[in-house]
Amino acid sequence: MSIKTRKSWLAAGLTVLLAGGAPGFVAPSMMSSAFAQTQKITGTVVDEFGDPIIGANIRVVGTSTGTVTDIDGKFAVEANAGKDLEVSFIGYSSQVVKAAQGMTVTLKEDVQNLDDVVVIGYGTMKKKLVTGATVQVKGDDIAKLNTTNALEAMASSTPGVQITQTSSQPGKGFSVTIRGKGTIGNSSPLYVIDGVPGGNIDGINPADIESIDVLKDAASAAIYGARGANGVILVTTKQGKTGKVELSYNGSMGWSNAYKRPQLLNAQQYMTIMDEYSFNTSGQKVDFSAFVPQNILDKVAGGWEGTDWWGAFENENALQQNHSVTLTGGSDKSKFALSYTNTSNEGIMGADVASYYKRNTLRINSDHVLLKAKDFDVITIGENLSVGYNKSHDLAEGGMYWSYIHSLLQTNPLVPMYANEVDPNAAPGELYNHVNYGAGWNDYWFNNPYEGLTKGGFNSMTQSRDLNVNATAFITIQPIKGLKWRTQYNYNWNNSAYRSYGEPRSPSSGSGTVTSYSVSQSSSMSTNWSIENTLTYQLPELFGHNITVMAGQSFQSTGWSFNLSGSNSVVEGSQFATLKGWNSAYLANFSTDLANASLSGNPNDEEYLASWFGRVSWDYKEKYMATVTMRYDGSSIFNKGKRWGSFPSVER
Repeated sequence: MSIKTRKSWLAAGLTVLLAGGAPGFVAPSMMSSAFAQTQKITGTVVDEFGDPIIGANIRVVGTSTGTVTDIDGKFAVEANAGKDLEVSFIGYSSQVVKAAQGMTVTLKEDVQNLDDVVVIGYGTMKKKLVTGATVQVKGDDIAKLNTTNALEAMASSTPGVQITQTSSQPGKGFSVTIRGKGTIGNSSPLYVIDGVPGGNIDGINPADIESIDVLKDAASAAIYGARGANGVILVTTKQGKTGKVELSYNGSMGWSNAYKRPQLLNAQQYMTIMDEYSFNTSGQKVDFSAFVPQNILDKVAGGWEGTDWWGAFENENALQQNHSVTLTGGSDKSKFALSYTNTSNEGIMGADVASYYKRNTLRINSDHVLLKAKDFDVITIGENLSVGYNKSHDLAEGGMYWSYIHSLLQTNPLVPMYANEVDPNAAPGELYNHVNYGAGWNDYWFNNPYEGLTKGGFNSMTQSRDLNVNATAFITIQPIKGLKWRTQYNYNWNNSAYRSYGEPRSPSSGSGTVTSYSVSQSSSMSTNWSIENTLTYQLPELFGHNITVMAGQSFQSTGWSFNLSGSNSVVEGSQFATLKGWNSAYLANFSTDLANASLSGNPNDEEYLASWFGRVSWDYKEKYMATVTMRYDGSSIFNKGKRWGSFPSVER
């Protein structure tokens, strides 16, 4: 929005205020008419367990008026008391209730979904037989929302789960708490990807997900021991299907802009406000010639409205796109699912150096029956393999003094962005900086954040890269129907690299001036592996009683191979003159000034986790049910004598 447009909007607003009389005044006839029509009805929507339902729809029947519940399940809608309200949410039966102040609406799960199979720890179960508090989101529902992160799609579909974005940068993760914070410090849930605990959901393409199941209470999550204290999120990716080979494409593309921008002062407005402030505090107006060069004041007097710093920092129509190609097929003996995904998101601020996130993911899942009996598979092998490569660039946004947003909001509009705005002899594109044009300015009034943004300030010249490989191989042996032995080996390898570059700049005086080129690099590599064995037996039904017993063992090793970082800076000289620019910004090219170099790194010891666990599930004609769970964990991170703990659970 231009400065001129903002002035027109301001004038229109003042006209409306004056025409309407004093602020807060409403004509009696208008007031009585309004209250005769509607009033604000407030209430709460919860599920059968009393947990708030986030994103439930509330609609006034017979009208287009409606709203949705917030993170606490609360809503406010304009309606008369006694008016019919329709309350609905995915997976629950809709209800029509009478509007009443402070009402509470309890939605019940749709009974048609109770026979669906949901994922629980180390197994699956009919939804109606699950004794703990769980919620499931189908992969098809996630894909319909066209998001690049599955957690973003879950935000409106998982009551009792609070999901908030931790950063405005594209591709960043989300903060997730299940039924509020129950732990001091890290309250994040445990993520289990295709049966592997400790996975990263941020790197999974939503189109690859078959379902997400959330274990919300301590009883249902106890099978994962202490790691499940904050709840468990189980992610199942798509597997191959019997039938002909199918090729599918899922893609989306869009553009983003700031929904609402702050209305900043132009040059004339800024000078007026400063004059008023000075007069109200000291009784004198500002002598602007003591703070601003005369050529700037002459330019303002000639009608120049100053620099629109918000507009200068905008990255208009930031591109967001996601493309996924999937190939599936198989027979009753061999099935596969192969997918490739490309994701790219740009930030809406930062001009030509706006933040970005790019992700490429390759995934293949397959299973093969080696021996088959008449009505069940005896020996099955398979694997889940995913390779992800991410590249990202983030701008500084934390804290008051190292945030590009804070800097542009508090910058004086009297400061030009480019030198040729006031100096006809300046080179085209030359930025107006403190070293060349600081004369006549009061240092407190001078700042050109765009100078910093384009030359390495605010982390504008940084890049992170991450390569991740996850591999799982398993074998399932079923010697008799109902008795299954499964052995699973999991391996994860991750390599991360970071690089930062800066050039000489003087956006302001003092600490804002940088006289040297600088570069920083870091790299780290980590590996972890685990092996799990489970034995599950579903006993034959006896007089309506159904019993399933599961026992298992797991061992996990986590270790960082190395973590290495280094930095260097050098003043421009003959040896460095040809090495300017991002493509030359490597430590090896900065070896001309080793006195300013630093290097650090360290290997880390491995950590081990050994576990034994078991579960017994019972139901009588699918009407009465109970589940007993036990896990016994031992971790090497604790002192000797304090390393083992048991985690029992009884549900009914």
